[in-house]
Amino acid sequence: MERCYFKDKKQAYIIVMSVIAFTFVIVAIVSAFYTSKAKEIKYQQQKLISYNQKLQQHIDLKKEEYDAIQDKIEDLETLIGQNRSIQKRDIAKILNALSTQTKQLIVDALPQGYPCSSKRITSKFGYRVHPIYKSRRFHHGIDFGGKMGTPIVATADGIVEFADFDKGYGNLVVISHNFGFKTAYGHMQKKLQVVRGDFVKKGDVIGYLGNSGISTGPHLHYEVKYIKNVLDPYHFLTVDLENFEKLLNAQNHIVWESLIHAIMHQYGSARLVKLL
Repeated sequence: MERCYFKDKKQAYIIVMSVIAFTFVIVAIVSAFYTSKAKEIKYQQQKLISYNQKLQQHIDLKKEEYDAIQDKIEDLETLIGQNRSIQKRDIAKILNALSTQTKQLIVDALPQGYPCSSKRITSKFGYRVHPIYKSRRFHHGIDFGGKMGTPIVATADGIVEFADFDKGYGNLVVISHNFGFKTAYGHMQKKLQVVRGDFVKKGDVIGYLGNSGISTGPHLHYEVKYIKNVLDPYHFLTVDLENFEKLLNAQNHIVWESLIHAIMHQYGSARLVKLL
């Protein structure tokens, strides 16, 4: 009886060990399967990340190519504008037809004055070597270096067309003014003082000087546009009756005869002006 008991116990031991071994084999197979799947999933994830990175690099490259093409187009438009600039005799004729009061009305209707208390210009309008991309690009405005938090003001009455974050300009405000003018104020601090649709008066604070977007330091990027043409903002900073003639000579994209008529009509004084 003892031998039979021992035999049964030995068989039971063998069965238990076989079950344990079989279980280990099953667990190893399942573990290997899921490990393989995990590696495959990780590989696919890395492949997808790599693809997205390459796609983003391709998009960035195409954007740079597009910006370069846009710069060439704007440069060509500038040259065309210079070629069709009005003659000095025409400017003299325009100026002779305007009274001092009329000139002041025109000056007041334009984006005028500095957009911030800091008047230190760190980058002018026109072609330059971009401080980040290190390539020759067209700079569409003027940069004013200054202290973080310096108030930024609207340079003319208008409606806020855009007030949000832009990848390049950072925290940006675009204001639409009368007679086809627009001004843009970039790289401001996050807390803008206006929202899209707000009406602002000349001198109203719209935000504060910052360092947002593609920027190498605290500054304000300021632009002036007329219809779709970018203009050199410099002559609008100090425009007054004394340098009114310089403004007419400098801004070739503006058809001054039509613009002056529109301004005078706005004020009900078109009869005071008899131009070409």
